[in-house]
Amino acid sequence: MKMLKNEDGFGLAMTMVFAVIALALTGGLLFVVMQESKLSGSTKRYSSAMEAARGGVSIAKDFIISGKITPSYAGMVMQNANCTNARISNATYDPDNTYLWGACDSYTDYNGVICTNVNPNYYATSADPKVCPDFILPPYSAANPLGLGDYTVYIKLADNKLIVTANTYSLITISVYVENPTLIKESVSMMFLYLLRIS
Repeated sequence: MKMLKNEDGFGLAMTMVFAVIALALTGGLLFVVMQESKLSGSTKRYSSAMEAARGGVSIAKDFIISGKITPSYAGMVMQNANCTNARISNATYDPDNTYLWGACDSYTDYNGVICTNVNPNYYATSADPKVCPDFILPPYSAANPLGLGDYTVYIKLADNKLIVTANTYSLITISVYVENPTLIKESVSMMFLYLLRIS
């Protein structure tokens, strides 16, 4: 084996090795920073969508508590006043399992779909707030300055159960779906129960 006595160029080779290591570390650091930035943006968008959903919940509760026949929030579109009022004032089914939301059958919603209790894809009692919703709040625009940012809010009173104890209560299931129409993956779905004392 022949030993090298001339070490010319060794410094250049070591510099190249250290440069490659430094470049790899810098690239890894940039990757981590970019991922953190994306995660931060996702969290911010989710928080904004969640706040819009909470706004929808507040609007639905205000409508139920106040007993109004139209929502008090300007810019909100009520799909069918008769259906919405039937959903608040009647249980979905009576004790004999008779459907009581007749006002919710055969009306056309925002998508041109006929809401019914016969077609399982467009049940008026579906928990999906985008299927036959009660209220829609479009995103902010010049025509709708009270919109909740970039979000469309769908609110649906999906079910109403009558509970009779010493007092009578109405247990209303409220579904809310919020989406950014330009970025559908930026959405929040929320469902909650609201107990309303009738007597």
